[in-house]
Amino acid sequence: MAHGETWQLRVLGPPALVHPSGSVVRLEGKALALVTYLALEGSASRLRVASLLWPDTLEGAARNNLVHLIRRIHKLTGEKLVLADDRVSLSPQVTVDATVFLESSPGRGDLSAVGPLLQDVDFDDCPDLADWLLTWRERLDHRQTVALTDRATQQEDTGNLTGALTTTLRLLDLNPVSEDAYRRLIRLHYLAGDRAAALRAFERCQEVLRREIGVDPLPETVQLAREVERGEVRSPAPLRRRLPVSVLRPPHLVGREDAWARMEEAWEAGQFIILAGEAGVGKSRLARDFAASKGEVLHLEGRPGDAVVPYATTARNLRRIFARTPDLVLEPWMRASLAWLLPELRTDTEMPAAPAPSLHAAIRHVFQVGLAGVSSFIYDDLHLADPASMEAGFVLISSSFPLGQPGGVPHLICTVRPAELSSATTDIFRRGNAAGHNQRIDLKPLPEAAVAELLSDLGVPEVLGRAGQLTRFTGGNPFFVLETVKHLLDQPDAGGPLPVAERATQLIAERLSHLPALALSAARAAAILQSDLRVELVADVLGAPLLDLASAWEELEAAGVMNGERFSHDLVQETVMAGIPPSVGRLLHRSAARVLGREAASPARLARHWQEGGDLRAAAPLFVRAAEEALGALRPVEAVGFFGQAADLHDALGEHDAAFEVRLRAVESPWRTEQVASLHALIEQLAAGARTNEQRAWVSALRAGRLLGQGQAAASEATALEGLALLGNLRQSRVRAALLRELVQAMARQGKVDAVRSILEEVQTLHEALADERERALGEIALGGAYLRLGLNEEAEPHLRLATELFGMLGDTYRSAWATHNLAVTLHAREHFQEVIRLREDLDVQLGRANAPSLYRANLTELGIAHTRLRQYDQALSWLRRAEAHGDEVGEPRGSLDRAFTDLFWALGAHEECLAAAERALAHPDPRDAGAFLPWLAVGRVRAAQGDMGGALAAYRHVESGLGTHDFPYSRGLLLLAQGAHGAPQAATELASRALELARTHRFPDLETAALAARAEALLAHGDTEAARRDSEAAILRLPTHAPRDDFARPLLVHHRVLVAAGDAAARVPLQQALAWLAETVQRVPDEYRHAFLNTHVTHRALQVLGGRAPQ
Repeated sequence: MAHGETWQLRVLGPPALVHPSGSVVRLEGKALALVTYLALEGSASRLRVASLLWPDTLEGAARNNLVHLIRRIHKLTGEKLVLADDRVSLSPQVTVDATVFLESSPGRGDLSAVGPLLQDVDFDDCPDLADWLLTWRERLDHRQTVALTDRATQQEDTGNLTGALTTTLRLLDLNPVSEDAYRRLIRLHYLAGDRAAALRAFERCQEVLRREIGVDPLPETVQLAREVERGEVRSPAPLRRRLPVSVLRPPHLVGREDAWARMEEAWEAGQFIILAGEAGVGKSRLARDFAASKGEVLHLEGRPGDAVVPYATTARNLRRIFARTPDLVLEPWMRASLAWLLPELRTDTEMPAAPAPSLHAAIRHVFQVGLAGVSSFIYDDLHLADPASMEAGFVLISSSFPLGQPGGVPHLICTVRPAELSSATTDIFRRGNAAGHNQRIDLKPLPEAAVAELLSDLGVPEVLGRAGQLTRFTGGNPFFVLETVKHLLDQPDAGGPLPVAERATQLIAERLSHLPALALSAARAAAILQSDLRVELVADVLGAPLLDLASAWEELEAAGVMNGERFSHDLVQETVMAGIPPSVGRLLHRSAARVLGREAASPARLARHWQEGGDLRAAAPLFVRAAEEALGALRPVEAVGFFGQAADLHDALGEHDAAFEVRLRAVESPWRTEQVASLHALIEQLAAGARTNEQRAWVSALRAGRLLGQGQAAASEATALEGLALLGNLRQSRVRAALLRELVQAMARQGKVDAVRSILEEVQTLHEALADERERALGEIALGGAYLRLGLNEEAEPHLRLATELFGMLGDTYRSAWATHNLAVTLHAREHFQEVIRLREDLDVQLGRANAPSLYRANLTELGIAHTRLRQYDQALSWLRRAEAHGDEVGEPRGSLDRAFTDLFWALGAHEECLAAAERALAHPDPRDAGAFLPWLAVGRVRAAQGDMGGALAAYRHVESGLGTHDFPYSRGLLLLAQGAHGAPQAATELASRALELARTHRFPDLETAALAARAEALLAHGDTEAARRDSEAAILRLPTHAPRDDFARPLLVHHRVLVAAGDAAARVPLQQALAWLAETVQRVPDEYRHAFLNTHVTHRALQVLGGRAPQ
């Protein structure tokens, strides 16, 4: 190419590459895409260009294609217009109309070549390139719109109506649905004397808007057409009036005196203050003004989009506290706990797989210490917070009441929209209010007098005296009042008629329509980003230079759309979202997904953006990852929701087998033990999609699991066998393993020891053959559970320890917790209570509230039972009452819990409470509890203690009947002793001997002690003092390690009586030991039950009488 000769690349309008001689070289497809990309972006790496042009091709092949494409362009043009070394660039001797236009000063650019970027060209086969083209089109359209609008205004101002009409038509070519341009065209035709053309322009506007975007013209466009018909068109409106600061934020709060007074009362009581009301009613303003009157305030909030990511709200708010207190000192355990939420706190490279048990304690420390000196913090839009953060917040508040104490958590004020609160949160608020922990204040619209005061406060003369009109028009909603005032100030005559809009959102939409293109695009991108909103990210999403965007952001703030990096009001954000055209929304969502992907955003958020962007194939695996993360965070219900969304996307793509696999993971997830009743719909959905015998077998396995969860062990066994029959000769498969797991547990639940042993080896061998650690862990927990249900606790323990370890290594925190729970059950049966309590207290901290209602309540109940066994009755009652409160909150069946209360009250001698608990347990049994009939034993023992032997024997018959179906050897031993306690001496001796044999066979050491004491008592009554002494001495030698479960002092009392009968001078020794134990133990009895413990409990009453102490 001769020096000074330049090629011209035209990309605005129909594309063309012009030779220095004036001839046109036609570029199409990827050649056109390459030169346009390099023209606008400058040089780029080979990899970047190749991946854009050949997105579905391997990197090596794509690079090779690029080499051939560059050669083809050189051959076509006869010149090396594309330079390629390490990077690819356009020759400097190619001038580009778009870059010339962009580099020109505003108002001075050449507008002769203005047009859409690469008009009528698309790159639909290259999605990323297509998105890039749309982004640049929008950017160039904005610049061209500004330039053409300025030109048209200048022409109109100088009287050049013909030129202004031509420029306005070019504006419409650029944006055919611009009502601003149509209104200008209508007015110019009218001012030029062509009223018919003006009305035709309105009709064309109406037709285009309805056809292209399905809306009618705005009220102001309709009003202009009416003025044309009447011949009343005004002269061009002056520049938009800048909104007064008083309108953007009125100087004073009005009409909230009563609410303020109630907030003062709640503040003094240390209550959590809840301001509730519809959008725009003034909740946030009241919260901020009140809090500011009390001292330093920290503002926290829930944001749109938080709900899809567990702990999203908590993580953002913790970062805000750390930003306020950057030198906040954290103990190593606190840093380790918080690192799961805030990766920047990690001190090593390994990311924690799940929240640590101490997470809530660490959060509390940050709020207490990090907010030192803060009088209160405001939690705006609490209804937008994710459920996990909501629960963490309630744990924080309940553990810190009353709020605002020295060294504690500051006062808290939150704002909510009641209609958008979950039923669970509403119920928690209600109970907190009843307990005096919170105060809910419902805000109503302002009355006319308060609206008049507000208008007076604005200092806008044009709206004074219109309080009545505005109150009726807006319903007294303060935000709607201000939006209407803003609309009036935008009109040529602010004192003119009120708008015809029916809702404030229409006024907001009209105000948004006046924004420059880049400012409107920035608002749209901000709305799309939701809780990830930052100006830098908005710029990245739009592909706009940051400085250009900063200028657009200032326009948004001046228009009252944004306030810093937040929308000025959530209704503004909602209106922006509603006004985004679907095609633009999809583009913005895809761009947001790419940008946030580089920011390592959560899979759930990325999945939502890809889904809304129309790329379902990219969204589906991200929803699966989101489900896995939710399981790791102990959020099983959210996990199932994410699995379901992934499956629906696979179905939409026609990938039905993939959808089946994902739904299978949802139903297989640990959630099955939490929400058994809700599994039915998911399983039936899988059944409807099952097309092969293997898939049908999976459905059988899942149905068997659901039936077992409902306590229908026999039906579960039959269903599992049906599934195995479907498999035929398919041997080493996951589905066979799943069916065998359900089968072995169903058999164990029915007490079929031999049947269980017959398939144990097959279960273990198959799970090992699968060579999958997850399958192995599932096999171990199933085997451990089967042994546990058979009462073979020593055999269960190694399987459950291994399952706990394997699930922990896999990051399956939830199943690891269940394995730990079952392990604690086996240790409890073997009386290793200290380890049981350590394991369970760790579980209590780890599980938190409502993450796993079944397991959480079961763990609290078992803690109560363990403390009952240790005779720490005050702690036992505390744990059981916590379990009771939690179960009531989440609707858990309470039969098993009432069984625990029954045993506790029997041990305390609280007979009436024992009967009441037993009756509740029998009236509302837990269908999963095979021992739901056992409270009859307590009923019989209480009736016997009260002298009602008929009632006792009737109750014992119920126990016999239940044991005929479900054998519980320990309970059978207790029944034998209870029956013998009131029988003839010989019969009592035989029954005690049978109980003793059963205890030794099944290794129940505490039952063995009780049986020895009972037989000694029977032998003594029979007159065989020597044999009685042998048994009573054997019994007391087993104390205290193997004392009877609910009657520690009974062997001592019996031995005292035996020694008295034998005339032994040492007879008072066991009596004094028993009385000393009683005096020490009563200190661990709740105050309200001490009288019953000492005076109603049969053994303890007898001891007091023998010790010369009158019953109290």
